[in-house]
Amino acid sequence: MGANMQQPEEVGRRASGRPLYRAIADELLAGIGQGIFPVGTLLPGEMELIHRYQSSRHTVREALRVLEDMGIVQRQRGRGTLVLSPEAQPAFVQMVKSPEQLFSYPTDSAFRVVSEDSVTLSGAVAQRLKASKGSRWTRISGPRMFESGMPVCWTDVYVLPEYATIARQLGGPNSRPVYETISKAFGEEVQKIGIEIYASSFEEERARALGVDVGTPSLCLCRRYHGDKGRVFEISVSEHPAQNYSYSLEFTSGWQSAGHWSWNK
Repeated sequence: MGANMQQPEEVGRRASGRPLYRAIADELLAGIGQGIFPVGTLLPGEMELIHRYQSSRHTVREALRVLEDMGIVQRQRGRGTLVLSPEAQPAFVQMVKSPEQLFSYPTDSAFRVVSEDSVTLSGAVAQRLKASKGSRWTRISGPRMFESGMPVCWTDVYVLPEYATIARQLGGPNSRPVYETISKAFGEEVQKIGIEIYASSFEEERARALGVDVGTPSLCLCRRYHGDKGRVFEISVSEHPAQNYSYSLEFTSGWQSAGHWSWNK
């Protein structure tokens, strides 16, 4: 792999307090920059990297993914990882410091719980939520309302049955987000959040609750919260009248940008 590359134990010391895959990526990046792995050549194979860094296949692949996202290498099936450039290519990215910055609601609004039940997901619902058919969840439902009484959206929150007791802690202007409530009560920490926005239309119950006509176009925001070992412990689906919802992104070249959520009263 080259005489100038550091040994695994050196990487471990240098990587104190950060993930090993980032340390591996940094070492490979340094090797590329120093000409140990020239442009047009292949990086060492996965098995060699696993052995050298005493890591898992997943960790090595994450390190290579980082380099690929930077435009430095390209992974080619059946061939290996090709070095494209010694320097990172400009990227347009969105950076957020906390989940609240992804999609936050106005501070003068609150989730009002109107129902709580145990549900077994049918095929159609499971497919929409990207959950297992026949899996059991506790569903907590209700509208989000402004203090004035004007509705923002209708929300269905699905949590694992073991977290069903958090329903009594939700609602009201000072309540925490559901994932924070679960984290505080049970120690479940968010590792990843998946977000999907899709179009739909209001069915009768939700249309009545939000004061819109049945069939009114809507925009649905689905969040999936992944905890330990990738397990999804919460899924929330918020359905907004389409004309009242917008989400804009502002990107800058490099590593900083901003996202803006807005509610149109």
